[in-house]
Amino acid sequence: MRREDFLTSKIMSGCALVAMLAVSTPADLAGQAQSAASPRRPVPAPVVLPPFYQRSLDRGWRSADGSPGHAYWQQGSSYELTAKLDPETSLLVGSVRILYAQNAPATLPGVWLQLSQNLHKEGSPRQATQEITGGVTLTSVLVDGEPLEESELEDGPGYEVDGTLMQIRPALPVEKGDTLELEIGFEFTVPQNGSGRMGHSDKEMYFIAYWFPKMAVFDDLRLWDAQPYLGNAEFYDGFANYSAEISVPAGWSVMATGELQNPNEVFTPLTLERLAEAATSDALVTIAAQGERDAETVTTLGDDGWLTYRFTAENVRDFTWTTSNVQHWNATSALVPDRDEDGEEDRVMIHSFWRPERAPLWADQWLYGKQSIEYHSVYTGFPYPWSHMTSVEGADIIDGGMEFPMLTLIGPYEGQDAQALFNVTSHELAHMWIPMIVGSNEKRHAWMDEGSTTFLEDQSRMEYWPGVDHHRVEGRSYLQVAGAQLEQSMMRHGDWYEPGPGYGNASYSKPATLMVALRELMGREKWEEAYRAFISEWAYKHPTPWDFFATFERFAEQDLDWFWTSFYFETWTLDHSVGAVVAKIGGGATVTIEDRGFAPFPAKVSIRTTAGGVIEHEIPAEHWLDGNTTYQIDVPASAGTVRRVEIDPSGLAPDVDRSNNIWPRG
Repeated sequence: MRREDFLTSKIMSGCALVAMLAVSTPADLAGQAQSAASPRRPVPAPVVLPPFYQRSLDRGWRSADGSPGHAYWQQGSSYELTAKLDPETSLLVGSVRILYAQNAPATLPGVWLQLSQNLHKEGSPRQATQEITGGVTLTSVLVDGEPLEESELEDGPGYEVDGTLMQIRPALPVEKGDTLELEIGFEFTVPQNGSGRMGHSDKEMYFIAYWFPKMAVFDDLRLWDAQPYLGNAEFYDGFANYSAEISVPAGWSVMATGELQNPNEVFTPLTLERLAEAATSDALVTIAAQGERDAETVTTLGDDGWLTYRFTAENVRDFTWTTSNVQHWNATSALVPDRDEDGEEDRVMIHSFWRPERAPLWADQWLYGKQSIEYHSVYTGFPYPWSHMTSVEGADIIDGGMEFPMLTLIGPYEGQDAQALFNVTSHELAHMWIPMIVGSNEKRHAWMDEGSTTFLEDQSRMEYWPGVDHHRVEGRSYLQVAGAQLEQSMMRHGDWYEPGPGYGNASYSKPATLMVALRELMGREKWEEAYRAFISEWAYKHPTPWDFFATFERFAEQDLDWFWTSFYFETWTLDHSVGAVVAKIGGGATVTIEDRGFAPFPAKVSIRTTAGGVIEHEIPAEHWLDGNTTYQIDVPASAGTVRRVEIDPSGLAPDVDRSNNIWPRG
């Protein structure tokens, strides 16, 4: 989700791991070089693995090097969905048949589902005010063909609904190897604004998300990770296969996660011809503009004035769809690296649905989508795996952007410049890699997807809009919050941040800045190997922060606990400073570098002298980890007089106060 969309929240999760501050003992400090006049500093404690993660390591479900273990497992699900939407009343009537494959080495007395539409039900817990529509009404619930009633579960088979969570207890427990069949009928009124993530605009476009009962995640970490949807923290979803039948009035086009199975039944020959052209084109192809919409030549007439679109999708986190009878429809295709090993680049359809009167900047959004899919496919080393990527303008619903597999909802960006729309497009499409392919837990660890996505967005911005180092610009956002001492730990649950900039900083700017800092620390080549390995190894699986940490340590070939503890668990800050520069008799000088913060980090120092040379010196992190707070650099007499000293000339270290990084002070 785009950073503009934050909702503030409350306090830290009791489940989040917080590293403890440790101070070196005298025995630890033996042999360390430290000036007697310089006070000792705290040093970061090691990262302590939580018991649930250690259990997964012990059982081979995960590996100490950060990759999935030899015995890694996931639950399996398939969904058969139907939906009929009446745009005039906003009523959606649907059904879902779920086949839940129990692959876990456990016996499940019951199962949990998400009913996220109940965010809009009277009395449901929520982080902020939401539109009340009555939530979702369950019209039928069957388990293995037998109807169930809502009841107290201790009384026997039945189901309970509590806010956005539903628990089902079947007549018999679900053993490993079993497949549980659930059939649920439901209906709800689509909210106009569903927490900035779904809804409708003037009843002429609909974006339908978190709309059906969905299995909660049962994983190797916490077992059932069934957490309520409160409107702020996003989603943790399992991968599943989907088939869907979506019925809307004739004239309403539909685009959805997955592949359309019956294009000849729903689209006119004119629309099909233009889609075929766009599938091989690098230029803009207008599938439908105002003329085609007014002439009703976009879709077929359907049966009794209704059309049914049939989609299938395999191994995706969610299923989302959009429909409109007025939006312009632009298309083109993106070229991505070879995915089928035929030696040739592959094509991905790029769709853009928008209204010129509501979002004039969107005339070029198709181009931004094309660039983003092409750039991200190359930089991640993991080509976009699906047939299409669709962007939908959502005036009245959203200001920023929100991602789902193969679809994103983005605001009109009215009154802003083109670069703003490019930025959000790049960001939302970058989410197709994390969390849509790499299935991180967005609720518990928002930084894993938002931070990596912000980093990738900044990378692509520098290609499309050269001339500005967007990583440094991003870093300033984090450092302003850190300098004001308004930080909160990156390891907090997304729903439990205190009001203020804590959530946004910890989820977006700071982790993106730390990606750059880690790249500086490891070197670009090793860092990119680790980054791409993390994506490829955890594709269609569920990584944790500890898998992320271990993967980068594997490629760095060093223990980086000090980095994770200082910046990810704690809110320690880095503050290197040029201290005294003392000239020596006969030439040369002694330059003192001070470490005034708690967070250790290597210090790259550049010294210019009157002899015309530049002395480059790097102070390793280990010097600060030994408890030192100062470091002296000896400038030889042959170098002449020191004219300028600068720490971190690249400007990429996360230093909270850069005003003291240069001598003489400006």
